[in-house]
Amino acid sequence: MNVAVLGGGHGAVAVAGDLALRGHEVRLALRNRPRFEEIFAKRTIRLEGLIDGEAGLATVSEDHAEVVAGTDVVLVPLPAHAQEGVARAVASTLVEGQVVYLTPGTFGSFVFREVLKRAGGADVPVAESATLPYGARMSGPACVRIGLVASHLPTGVYPAARTETALAPIRELYPVADPVEDGLAAGLLNFDGALHAPLVLMNAGPIEGLDSFDIHLEGNPPSVVRVSVALDRERIALRQALGYHTHHWPLEDLYSRVGETFYGVISRETMERQSVWREKIDFHHRYVAEDVGCGLALWSSLGRKLGVATPLADAFLAIASAVNGDDYKRSGRTLENLGLAQLSAAELRERLSSG
Repeated sequence: MNVAVLGGGHGAVAVAGDLALRGHEVRLALRNRPRFEEIFAKRTIRLEGLIDGEAGLATVSEDHAEVVAGTDVVLVPLPAHAQEGVARAVASTLVEGQVVYLTPGTFGSFVFREVLKRAGGADVPVAESATLPYGARMSGPACVRIGLVASHLPTGVYPAARTETALAPIRELYPVADPVEDGLAAGLLNFDGALHAPLVLMNAGPIEGLDSFDIHLEGNPPSVVRVSVALDRERIALRQALGYHTHHWPLEDLYSRVGETFYGVISRETMERQSVWREKIDFHHRYVAEDVGCGLALWSSLGRKLGVATPLADAFLAIASAVNGDDYKRSGRTLENLGLAQLSAAELRERLSSG
């Protein structure tokens, strides 16, 4: 297939490299040319870890619209807060017959398509996955290390009425993409808000004080795990209140080390062997900007709408807002900011179905 990958970092390079290695024609747009100068110059990506090989790309460009033209599927492995800008950049280039796939979305399918509509863009379905296809980090100027590969990619489409149309080409790229009810159902399967908010905000000392820190190996003692699991139950309660019946993929299964996750069963030994997350991060990392500012902000606003208590989501929103000086309840991805607060639960589900 002809594939456009629009990104800015680890995830985009992993997606582009793997799909090219598997024989697809990949056109890659990257936002930071100085950081990726070698990829621009040589149009090749080296993959190591769970995927090994060197992949050649058809195009590498800073121009998102140029990369999108003439492709079948447009993949967007970018943080949720970048989705609106990318949608504006490609609105005039997308044509009917193409499919946009956000990996993951955090309910970005709605955001992306609404931007296209306001800009007079083509009527294309926008799909979103619950998680990234890979756990990956750059390991060199043109090299990415793959620590995890998804064995399940629950995927929702906005509008849901076009799920079958959108999933057909996506499954040619990722056969493990399975449909869920709609874009919000997929967005609420992304448990990263429950995973990352405690891992980052409850490990403020080592994150600020150490040169590098692996939050997934060193940052999850039993106390942090208990908070993450309790926070994740708020997400599941929201899905149940909205009438979603597909598997909830509880975070508790990840921490059990025996339950099936998006990436199969991940034992402690597997994490130690395959971890790529020892790094220096700060509190503006996507773990906060995306997973709190978009993820937990959405959960909290849905809780207010549905009468579902979200005390931990509210608490981490308040803490992250104080840390970063940004009131995420006002600025984040809330029903109010999405223009959906006036809808009942039934009306919201209908909107997600019909578009």
